[in-house]
Amino acid sequence: MNSLNLWQNAKKNPKTAILAVIIAAVVVYSFVDDIHNVRHAATSYDYCKAICELFEYSFKVIVWCIYFFVCYLTYIHKQYSRWSIWLFYIVAAVMVIYYIGALNMSNYVFNHIGPDHFDSLPSMVHGLYGAPIYLIIFSFLFLPKLIKDVIKLKEEQDLTI
Repeated sequence: MNSLNLWQNAKKNPKTAILAVIIAAVVVYSFVDDIHNVRHAATSYDYCKAICELFEYSFKVIVWCIYFFVCYLTYIHKQYSRWSIWLFYIVAAVMVIYYIGALNMSNYVFNHIGPDHFDSLPSMVHGLYGAPIYLIIFSFLFLPKLIKDVIKLKEEQDLTI
């Protein structure tokens, strides 16, 4: 039943369905490319750089998926649910988990990079810790509006019940 509803929505909005398929294909291709770079690294530096990029990209995909799901619930589905509020907390938890993982990743990179590439270690660690800065800025700019819209949806839903 749920897959039938998804198929009906795709038939109603073919441009959105095509865009979703294209985005999914780009994400999968990027994951495959990053995994390929990790598996076929020639030096320890290439391996560490590729694994850091894979770690950063997977975090960004997770956070953007959560944001898109919040926007879907708020603006497309236009129905308040408790998930709308919980997803904001999940984003914060994912960011904390990312920084814990970045600490472990920087230790791993430090132990595996090799002495001839220690000069590039600071830029690699800076990229690892600086990756979520754009998502944090996005959160500070747009999450208050999303939260306000979610609260407005909740009030409208309470009035109709």
